[in-house]
Amino acid sequence: MRRHTLLWSSLLVAALTVGLTGCPPKKDDAGPGGTPSTATASAGGPVAKVNGEDIGRAEFDRQMDRTRSRFQRAGRQIAPALETRLKENLVRKMVEEELIAQKAKAEGVTVNDAELAEKVAEHKTRFGSDKAFQSFLERTNQTEADVKEDLQKNLLRDKLFAKLLSSSEPTEADAKKYYEENLEKYKQKEQIKAAHILFKVEKDTKESDKKQRLAEAKKVLAEAKKPGVDFGELAKQHSEGPTKERAGDLGTFSRGRMVKPFEDAAFAAKAGDVVGPVETQFGYHVIKVFEKTPESQRTFDEVKDSILTSLKARQKSKATRDLLDQLKTTAKVEVLEPGVSLDAKRAPAVGERPLPGGDADKAAEGAQGGEQDAPDGADAPKP
Repeated sequence: MRRHTLLWSSLLVAALTVGLTGCPPKKDDAGPGGTPSTATASAGGPVAKVNGEDIGRAEFDRQMDRTRSRFQRAGRQIAPALETRLKENLVRKMVEEELIAQKAKAEGVTVNDAELAEKVAEHKTRFGSDKAFQSFLERTNQTEADVKEDLQKNLLRDKLFAKLLSSSEPTEADAKKYYEENLEKYKQKEQIKAAHILFKVEKDTKESDKKQRLAEAKKVLAEAKKPGVDFGELAKQHSEGPTKERAGDLGTFSRGRMVKPFEDAAFAAKAGDVVGPVETQFGYHVIKVFEKTPESQRTFDEVKDSILTSLKARQKSKATRDLLDQLKTTAKVEVLEPGVSLDAKRAPAVGERPLPGGDADKAAEGAQGGEQDAPDGADAPKP
């Protein structure tokens, strides 16, 4: 199973600081209608202004540093085009946050200490322990104060939008209609529950050694096929993969999760069969299939709640974007960061999924994820 769980609070968009040469564009103030202007940025000055209020450079630089660290951990370079996109998305996000803060003030919407403390406590429980939370902070180059600030902004946004947006929500009839129009999405793929024993073969292994490994696999295969033999015990004795300590158990999986030769052999077998040796880039596998579940159509009742949740989120996202667009039409936005324009392809609004960053964030995420599980617990490219 894919193990790259990305928490929204760790993915706030950032950008990379790079000095740009050349003369800055001439300042052209934006009037009602919200078209951002570009003005000269002074050293250490704000990166933008919203209705005369500064968007501070210190916060801009801090979030850029955070993104730089994430790319470095992923072993990726930031190309110039991606750098520009990151900077634009960061300025856009900060402008939207300022618009929200100004509108909240005008509407008398605030977040009190008790509300924020409750939200912080709730957020921390998602990590299971304080140690896990501290590890998360270290990985994402954040402090607890950073997380608290992000949560405060999210609370303020949610309270403001709750006050201003329509309270109507999708109904069960809406969910039923969506289900009937998207039946393919709710098919449960064929699944199997299996375990394996891995005999590792490295890329540079000599042909004679490969033959020896294959002979060992065949011997264990013959042993595993004997009546009454405990496959799990054989795996603990002979397997060389990370699953050895859990008796070779791979859990339940559907097609597309394992490397193809392994998958083809496993799904062709019947429940109770032991097959192999199957050769993959990891070596030779002896596989036992314990259970097989055929493809089936999930009922509406099974998926109703998840559909309603998705429809509500989609509706809220659109309403949020529409409201932000309305705020921008009457705002005066000045972009002071050289090379940055907010007229580029729109990024998602603050609070939307995916989080601000669009393709830029996907590039960063792709450096860490996108693989499929290999039978030995290592990640392998999808065939």
